[in-house]
Amino acid sequence: MEEHNMGRILVLLLSLLVYITALTINALAGSGKGPFLHKTGNVSALYETEITPAGWTFTIWGIIYSWLLLMNVYFLSCICRRTTNGWMYSSPAVLPYGFFLSWIINMLLNITWLLLWDRELMIPALICLALIAFTSYLLIFFSCVGLRAHGAWLKQNHPTDLCCIYVLVQNGIATYATWTTIATLLNLTVVLDIKSVCPTNAATVSLCLLLLEVIIWFAVENFVIEKHVRYVLTIYPVIMFALSGSLSKHYDAEDPGRNAVFSAVLLALACVFFVIRLFLVVWRNRTRPLFQDGSAEGLMTPEHTIEK
Repeated sequence: MEEHNMGRILVLLLSLLVYITALTINALAGSGKGPFLHKTGNVSALYETEITPAGWTFTIWGIIYSWLLLMNVYFLSCICRRTTNGWMYSSPAVLPYGFFLSWIINMLLNITWLLLWDRELMIPALICLALIAFTSYLLIFFSCVGLRAHGAWLKQNHPTDLCCIYVLVQNGIATYATWTTIATLLNLTVVLDIKSVCPTNAATVSLCLLLLEVIIWFAVENFVIEKHVRYVLTIYPVIMFALSGSLSKHYDAEDPGRNAVFSAVLLALACVFFVIRLFLVVWRNRTRPLFQDGSAEGLMTPEHTIEK
């Protein structure tokens, strides 16, 4: 019987510990207790912008953190389950150490951002939030690397685990990454406001950046890395949710401002892209299903890919 990989178990447990710590710090920040001087929402209210979403929009954090908690619970379950060749978490080691290192760094940055935001250090907070988004992209990257190596084996031997990685890991992280990207743009708008840029122009800059990101991502996900991110489907719904929250707060039908109109156009574009994306995923899944090429790499057995 294969022995446990203690190094990997420690990394999994450390990832969970850091996440629970981040959840605790977030709860303290939301209530303004512990090391925090203000409630997170109160600081946000002091730095309103022309595109800040309505308060109800931020309930998405509860969904995100619950989703990521389920992801961590799934990781823990792998410690207790065996494959025909060893323990599920290491035979094969689908998610590389880089994934968990990025996760730990991301959660530490998450905590740091809360402290910076509480002290109203907006430029350092912007840098920190941008790094949170970047490390979230790394998490998606490492999950794709893992599935490239082991996806075919999982589909053949453990299809439920493959679905868990698609749903809990990739789409959970994608939801988090998209929301933190939008939060970064909101933080950028605040910084531009502080630097005496016209509030309307500051908001327009951030919307332009969001438009650019949406267009680039649509092209990349559908025509460059499609087979690696085929089942990542939560990005556009998050964008639609955020823009809907912004419009519900700032759109005036009798006198719509420039940024409100821009947001409405962006919302419509996100909806169109999402419909096209769903169509392409269904079509490609029927005509070019993943992990059907029988490649040696994809069908490699766990004995050859166990992470020591």
